[in-house]
Amino acid sequence: MGLDERDGGDGREDTGPAPLGRDEENLETLVARYLDSKSRGARGDGTPTGTYRASAASELRRWRAWMDARDYGLVDLDDDGRRVMRRYAAHLARRTRGDDGIAPTTAHTYFAYVSGCLSYAVRDGVLSRNPALADRAREELPDAERDRTDQQFWSPEQRRRLVAFVDRRAATAVETDGLDAGTPVRDRALVRVLAYAAVRGAEVLRHPKDDRPGRQGLRWRDVDLDRGTMRVLGKDQRREAALLPRVAARGLERWRAVQRPPSDDWPVFPTAHAPSKYRAVREALGSDADEILEAKDVECVLREHDVAPPALTTAGARSLLRRLTDEAGVDVDEDGPGYLQLHGARRGMLEAVYRRDRGDAQDLARHKSLSTTREAYQHIDAEERTERIDAHLDELE
Repeated sequence: MGLDERDGGDGREDTGPAPLGRDEENLETLVARYLDSKSRGARGDGTPTGTYRASAASELRRWRAWMDARDYGLVDLDDDGRRVMRRYAAHLARRTRGDDGIAPTTAHTYFAYVSGCLSYAVRDGVLSRNPALADRAREELPDAERDRTDQQFWSPEQRRRLVAFVDRRAATAVETDGLDAGTPVRDRALVRVLAYAAVRGAEVLRHPKDDRPGRQGLRWRDVDLDRGTMRVLGKDQRREAALLPRVAARGLERWRAVQRPPSDDWPVFPTAHAPSKYRAVREALGSDADEILEAKDVECVLREHDVAPPALTTAGARSLLRRLTDEAGVDVDEDGPGYLQLHGARRGMLEAVYRRDRGDAQDLARHKSLSTTREAYQHIDAEERTERIDAHLDELE
């Protein structure tokens, strides 16, 4: 059952109250009132709370921005809403593409958030019907039940080969340049965090289309090397402690010694893109920047003025992994993208841990429920059940 159905929307085409309050109502106020209605009184004192609101609010803001960019409003939702929502479903389907795209099931969840809001508008007399409930509107959504075998998992051999390569590369750089080794040591730390900590790329790297705190790259203030944890903005839009296994922490320890960040506000994985560094200096120092940059190297200026450089982006990390995969000679599926993908690291590590201990895999994944972990790795359960049945049949025969 979809979230909108649980909200009670019936989606009938020819019934429902006439639109009311058009002059006072708009998408912004509708979304705000809907979110308030979902959490009102959760603490018994009228204070808005709840995980639903936290998860839905972010996507509803993106939906509003999508609507505004196309000059869609409540009138369009009432007059030609099925076409509008069909286009929004197609937009969500496009967001599932790429190695850091959302999952098909997530696209359905996002569509359901919007549908729930529109059902609320129907009950409140703002819309005459919920266009998101029409089959025509939902047709463009991706298949949520499609086979997940097309998703990449870093195999143990691929992981070992890539890690060994970046380790050798970083060791050579340190031997040659000492504490000026720079980018190769950063790359080793990044690969080890991706390979062993099972984090999502957007949790530790900068997302160029998401300016929220927590999506601008992991900062040293968020890393506790002694306790083996990192504070990240999780998938449900809440800060949470991600586990930092020792094999990943070692890469960060050596990188911090080389990077020598002037403050804890510096990104753990800064960009090596020079124009981005110059832009950060100019934004921070204003009209004095060019004169200062003429006299000193941009890296020196960043440190002397404590101007944190931008973090490496998810797109930059994809380019880096493409190059490292090739240089390390890692064999990848010819039918795939041709390189080790960001999210494939998380899937591969969680699969390996899941085969050893389900609960530990849940902890590493930061899933609220073991059922979520089991659903993601149900193919392993199926394999093991088949092995057990085969053993029974061998004994019986």
